[in-house]
Amino acid sequence: MNPISIYIVEDELLISASLKSQLQQFGYEVSGSSIRGESCLEDIAELSRQGKEPEIVLMDIHLRGEMDGIETAKQINDKFNCAIIFLTGQSSKEIYERSFKIKPFGYLLKPIDMEQTKMTIEIASYQRNLEIENTLYQKDLEALLEKRSQENKELIAMYQTIVDNSVMGLTIMQDEKFVFANNRTAEIFGYPLEEFLSFSISDIVNLMHPADRANVIFQTQLQLSGAEFPHNKRIRIFTSDHQLKYVETHVKSVMFKGKPALHQTFLDITDFNLT
Repeated sequence: MNPISIYIVEDELLISASLKSQLQQFGYEVSGSSIRGESCLEDIAELSRQGKEPEIVLMDIHLRGEMDGIETAKQINDKFNCAIIFLTGQSSKEIYERSFKIKPFGYLLKPIDMEQTKMTIEIASYQRNLEIENTLYQKDLEALLEKRSQENKELIAMYQTIVDNSVMGLTIMQDEKFVFANNRTAEIFGYPLEEFLSFSISDIVNLMHPADRANVIFQTQLQLSGAEFPHNKRIRIFTSDHQLKYVETHVKSVMFKGKPALHQTFLDITDFNLT
């Protein structure tokens, strides 16, 4: 396993040198150091381009230059995957309130206790790796969901094409009204689709030949009660322009949105009956 890589940002050169020496004695890799936030960002950017981005940044809150440690840490969080551990000789409420927004992986108070430092670094490294793994897992999951979503869209589009171009009229009736009908159904009955969907079961019965109505009503009642009977039947209907059509229909009980419904198909066989 590769040693944990650490970058030190400390404006006291003696503290930085001592910290580097002790960290190396613990077996850590010190990939660089800086006394200013600006040069720190440049160094880490170059290390990142080389594939050597440090895992941990020990960041002194009070730095020389225009950027303090908190602002520097914010930019590191925005650009890189480094875990920030703040170094501070003060424990004021203002400092903690500002630094909390950075979501640091830990704090070390000066003078630095190396055993405490080692424990804080190990915990920060573990948490950083866990967050990276979770991020990668989330990206993989999002990619999988996107793929499934695209597959579902294609599947829905395929079914929609089949339904829209079916030679059969396809309907679902629930609570004695149509909740779905395809365009072919409207064509068979000779009504616009929106108008057909507004029809009640009694409106549909009235479109049938008088000699067929009683039998259809009886069989529909049997179907709704769960009784068995032949699903296929031939009926005669009158279209909106009073043309007589012969239709073969098939009815099956289904569950639609958690409630019982009737799925019915209509096939126009008028031409076969006229020949």
